[in-house]
Amino acid sequence: MPTDAKIGLLVPSSFKAAPPNIEEYTRFFRRADDLGFHSLWAIDRIFHRINIMEPLTLLTCAAAVTTRVRLGTSVILSLFRNPVQLAKTTATLDYLSGGRVTLGISLGGWDDEFEAMGIAKDRRVSRFRENLTLMRKLWAETDVTHHGRFYHMDNVNVRPKPLQKPGIPIIIGAYADAALKRSAENADGWVAGTGNQETFRQAWQKVQDYARAAGKDPDSLDSGKVIYIFVGEDREQCAAKLKEFTHAFYGPQYDVDNNCAFGTSEQCAEKIQGYIDAGAKTMILGPTWPDVSQITRIAEEVVPLLR
Repeated sequence: MPTDAKIGLLVPSSFKAAPPNIEEYTRFFRRADDLGFHSLWAIDRIFHRINIMEPLTLLTCAAAVTTRVRLGTSVILSLFRNPVQLAKTTATLDYLSGGRVTLGISLGGWDDEFEAMGIAKDRRVSRFRENLTLMRKLWAETDVTHHGRFYHMDNVNVRPKPLQKPGIPIIIGAYADAALKRSAENADGWVAGTGNQETFRQAWQKVQDYARAAGKDPDSLDSGKVIYIFVGEDREQCAAKLKEFTHAFYGPQYDVDNNCAFGTSEQCAEKIQGYIDAGAKTMILGPTWPDVSQITRIAEEVVPLLR
């Protein structure tokens, strides 16, 4: 792919009607691998009125039928997973995939999710920090002893370890200043879901500034942007497809014009290029269905126009 930016795909995983079956997903994963996309990413939601596929399950299916493409969450609601179990699951996935996993996390979630999962929302930041510390220890160390605010253990081991050393890369998703600071100081990068190019540029600049203040090289951090996409000759029809898809997940307030790329290859490339120019190192393009023809158009018609 001609651009220096890494071009990945957001695996379609939210559906008002019946979700795709495993055969449709398998064709999608294999074609993405063959087309040279950098990565496959999955989003997360515990509760919703529509069908939402579980992200690590999807990525495990992808790992089984691909050999090259990286596998990431963008992002997983990490507070709703026990950190020991999440460390174990992702370490196994990294091992079986040949070291291809990136774990994107956030401390977000809806009130009913916090309640149902037994997590106190007013303690989410301290739990998030401890979860992050504990997972990294379990990936990198043996005979781990940990006594924190939420978890206690002595001389425990997670094996197999991830193939990636010292552990799986972690990126954090959110726009709040505190999250940007955590992305710079405690993670390997930052990823944004919503937001226009200028919003992205300003937030990424803050991440870099926080990294420098912490004595960390900002160039070592990844910067990702999720953007939904539909390529077609009829721009209005493409926008309508994206509205139907995104409004089912985010609600009618979701701004397709600002947050999506749609229309001809040139129009889509122009929108994506704006984020690359704003500092995005990894673009995560989200089609509305695991449609092999759509991702083929993206790879063959849109990506070559990026610089």
